[in-house]
Amino acid sequence: MSEQREFALLGQLLLANETITEEDLHEALRRQRLTSEHIGQILVDMGALAPRQLERALHAQRRLRGDPAQNRQYVLVVDDDPEVGALLGDILEGAGYRVGVAADEGEAVAAIMAPDCDWPALIVLDLGLPRYGGVEFLTILRRNGLTSRIPVVVLTGRPDLESDIRDRGLEISEFLAKPVSARKLLAVVDSVLRSRAEPAPTPAPQ
Repeated sequence: MSEQREFALLGQLLLANETITEEDLHEALRRQRLTSEHIGQILVDMGALAPRQLERALHAQRRLRGDPAQNRQYVLVVDDDPEVGALLGDILEGAGYRVGVAADEGEAVAAIMAPDCDWPALIVLDLGLPRYGGVEFLTILRRNGLTSRIPVVVLTGRPDLESDIRDRGLEISEFLAKPVSARKLLAVVDSVLRSRAEPAPTPAPQ
């Protein structure tokens, strides 16, 4: 994962999915400064992007941003099952959180690294991800200076992977096995975010 956050969310999505090259994006940004056209349309006009690819990226961008009416903390759900991701998003949004839903590791990285997307207060992570798996994605998060302290709640149908996570020394806030009730999920998310917001206790004078 790059340490740079120079590209907006749409560009990060297109790069993460290897739809365009970084050179294409730099050229499109140069043209945008001259014309003020939408970056996606410029890429289509350049022949670097098909209209259908742009449509999919714009849909993913909306899904990752979440409902702008939700002014509370931003929670990023990473789950490759669209039905599960949508369900988790509905549960968290119903509790007042603003939720982005990433369908794979690439979309999650794009949401985290884009400077025009809110920094996640917490990530709800499924371990059965399609590219290199949730444990490897968690490893990348923890090894990167920008993302190492983002709290992660693991939600998975693979309870056997908890020992793998612990053996690797990867910090997580909670490990939840699917299926989990909405009440339990919200209790864990609320507790993790509340503990992060509380100031550390002041040591008693000696």
